[in-house]
Amino acid sequence: MQKVFKFIYSAVMVMLTAYICSQFTQFGISSWYNDFAKPPFTPPNVVFPIMWSIIYCLLIFATFVVLIKAEAFYRRKAENIFIIQLILQILWCYTFFAQGYLGLGLLVIILLDIAVFRQIVVYSRTSKFASRLLYPYYWWLMFATFLNAMFVYYGGLIVVF
Repeated sequence: MQKVFKFIYSAVMVMLTAYICSQFTQFGISSWYNDFAKPPFTPPNVVFPIMWSIIYCLLIFATFVVLIKAEAFYRRKAENIFIIQLILQILWCYTFFAQGYLGLGLLVIILLDIAVFRQIVVYSRTSKFASRLLYPYYWWLMFATFLNAMFVYYGGLIVVF
């Protein structure tokens, strides 16, 4: 039964984050994003929910694996970094999409990159498999960080904090 609760915890936390992020993203898409001059390599809007759905499923499963396998010390570390990166995801969607603060969004996504890298390191201490499940997330974030930087550049190097 303990495993079921750990899976439900992982899934609920990720799905709640996904829902909040999607609300901020939809607001941005309907208000400013579609009209903004984007870099030519920006994927079509339809790609993002597909990628994030895959990433969220991998994140749920990776976190579940670590929560059931880790000793108490590493489980606490894993839970802490899991929560931190979820909060940073929400904060990035809020700053970048909901507020259109591209410069602040860039700062937040760089912090998110660091958090997810740290999450991979922490997860690897319990399960190499679980940590590898986060690689697509990390590489997608690297691409998103580059896109965010290009948005700042295309916006005329205006950094709003």
